[in-house]
Formats: sequence, C-alpha cells, structure tokens
Amino acid sequence: MADAREMALMVELASEHYLQERSKVEIAQRHGLSRFQVARLLEAAREEGIVQIRIVDPLDAGATHSELAEALGISTVTVAAQRSGESLRPALARHAAALLQQRLHEGARLGVAWSRTLMHLPEHLSALPAVDVVQLVGPLSAPGTTTAASTGLIHALGSLAGGQVWPLPTPLILDSEEVAASLRGMDEVRAALEAADDLDLAVVSIGAWGEGASTLWGRFSEDERARAQAAGVVAECSGILLTAEGEVARTGLESRVIGVKPEQLRRTRVIGLAPALAHPEAVVAAARAGFVDELVLSEELATRVSAHLSKN
Repeated sequence: MADAREMALMVELASEHYLQERSKVEIAQRHGLSRFQVARLLEAAREEGIVQIRIVDPLDAGATHSELAEALGISTVTVAAQRSGESLRPALARHAAALLQQRLHEGARLGVAWSRTLMHLPEHLSALPAVDVVQLVGPLSAPGTTTAASTGLIHALGSLAGGQVWPLPTPLILDSEEVAASLRGMDEVRAALEAADDLDLAVVSIGAWGEGASTLWGRFSEDERARAQAAGVVAECSGILLTAEGEVARTGLESRVIGVKPEQLRRTRVIGLAPALAHPEAVVAAARAGFVDELVLSEELATRVSAHLSKN
C-alpha cells in the first residue's frame, strides 16, 4: 500500500497522462523523474484503483425503438445488434442479461422460463444481485439440447444470484392429464408454482406456432396440432398457447402442461425474447396478451412486426 505522498503523486501523474494526454517522457521531465519511474507509478495507480479503465461496447446497449413499443402497447423495445460471428440467440440473451442487471434489485424474485435462447443467459452474467429464482416451466428437450440443459439454466442463475431457488422438477408437458394433475400435487412442484405468484421480474421467450418455432409443437400429435390450429393459435409463451388477438387458447392441451399461469405473467414485469424471425404475429400476440413489458428482438423482426401492425 502506497503512502499518502506517493498516492498524491500517482493522482497527479495519472491526471496528466490520461486526462491531459501528456506523454510519459514529458511527465518525467516536468517532475524530475525517469520515464521508467513514471511508468511504474502509472501502473501502481491502476493497481491501487486510482485509475480505472472502463470499456463500453455500444452494441451491448442495443437500439431502442420507442415507436414500436408504443404501437405494441409495451414499455420498451430493444433491437439487439449482433457482434461479429455471433448468432441471433446468444445476441438476444446478451441484451436480456443487460436488462436483468439493470432491473433487478437485492431481495427481488426472478422468474425464468426455458428456451434455446434463454439457455445462453449465464454466458453473459458474471453476477446478479441477491435475488430468489423461480423456474417457470418444467424442463424440455429441444433440437440440440437436453432436459439437463434446461434444468441447468435455473441452477446456473441461482448460483449467480445466491438466493433461494425454486426448481420445477417435472417435464413441461406430460403424456396425460392424469399424470400432470398428480405431479402438480407434489410438494416441490406446488411450491415452485406458488412461488411464481410473487415475481418482481420474469424473463421468457416468445415462440411461434409451427415446427422449429415452438418447444411444444413436436410434443403434440397431428390431431392435437390441428385442434390448436382450429383454435387460432399463432404463438406460444412458457407453454401457454395464444391466438392472434392475444387470447389464451383453450384447446384442452393446456391440462398436460406444467408451468406458469397466464395471470402470474400478467402480474409481473416481463422481459420477452423473440427469436422467430419469420413470425411477427407471435410477438404481437404476446404483447396483446399482456405477457411482455420489455421486448428484445432483431432488427429484421422489428421491421416485420411494424409491417404486420400496419396491416392489421
């Protein structure tokens, strides 16, 4: 630890070098020091925290789209910029991670769904405030993932936050209503579902209704898909099927799903990620349903959503 006189000298040299842009040689001449002494003191200034270098990546903040947010009737729209070599899903998760760090406060309760996009959240979070974490939907495998990956998300976020974790130890969708009802009666499952009553913030993914765009699509039979189609389903969010008008579709299939309820999502502030580029109708449906307050999507999808709204 440097003494007070040396600290004062570090501050003076650092101010001249970093704020007045004077060279080390010029500073050495002004203070009767060698260039090597100046370099050593500037390095010590960084080690002591006198000099703190902060690099801000403008792409991390994303671009806001206030007109689209107003048209959707939600608080904010963030258009995620992709870094070089970065695919869309990690880019959306990166921007969502930044929003989480801005919105969460110590003692809050965070609800987390699962999707192939949200599984990238821990990659972009070094820490979280001390919050509790609630799993909103049961684990489900998807192309390129396993149920272990979906279960791992909640525990990774819980480790970063350090608060209580309510895992949901059941699949998202069961083979029968009877099995689903039985599992909902388990203490662990009931505790997680009830914990979602008091969320301060939730992060979810918005999927469209179609092959490759919904985590539920592959789990339904052709007859069940046809039933959903007939009911007007265009979107899926945390296992909840939605019509174009934002109504929760009642197809009978929901009795096989274990997860957060529509009213629980509507009671909290929700960050929604929308990876389905070809399905602006899904974004509009989720906004109309009251399932999203802050939206994160790509520039391409933002343009399509605006065009969809202008036609409808």
